[in-house]
Amino acid sequence: MDNITVIGIDPASTKLAFVAMELNNQNLHVVEFHKKLGKSGGESCSNARKATVEFVNQLRSGFNYKKPPEKIFAFIESPIVGRGGVRTTMVQCFTSGAIQGALHDERIRTQAVNVSSWKKQVVGYGRASKEEVAEYIRLRWNDLFAKADGNQDIYDAACIALFGCKQLTDNGLE
Repeated sequence: MDNITVIGIDPASTKLAFVAMELNNQNLHVVEFHKKLGKSGGESCSNARKATVEFVNQLRSGFNYKKPPEKIFAFIESPIVGRGGVRTTMVQCFTSGAIQGALHDERIRTQAVNVSSWKKQVVGYGRASKEEVAEYIRLRWNDLFAKADGNQDIYDAACIALFGCKQLTDNGLE
């Protein structure tokens, strides 16, 4: 099986970013998708689930690929308590659960990823700043960097997808 796609997902309480790439050809076929989810927890969860299914359906229909992927793996950033406080983190947890539930229903194996883990493995420093992550993407994928137009969520999702590719390559597919 050589047509494997890895999705990197950066969920927040009110928005969501996906980046997908082929496992064996990480420099090509980068697909980004950014969606605002709404203000309330219920609205965010419902819209996150719908956006996830829509994104997966686009991938499976061939989206920007020559042919649809045979297998899809997803890596999603774990929620952490941050600037928004506990309430925002709780909504992120709900949103993450809705996304993971949708991926499960779509039969896509999903792994949660700690932010410092993907930053350390991909960027080289677990406490990399937003600017350092953006610069990494600019150097690796200038076209994605330009297209994202400063959208940090897209940059993060791309790095999460790279982390997933590395995990699958280093540890095998199962």
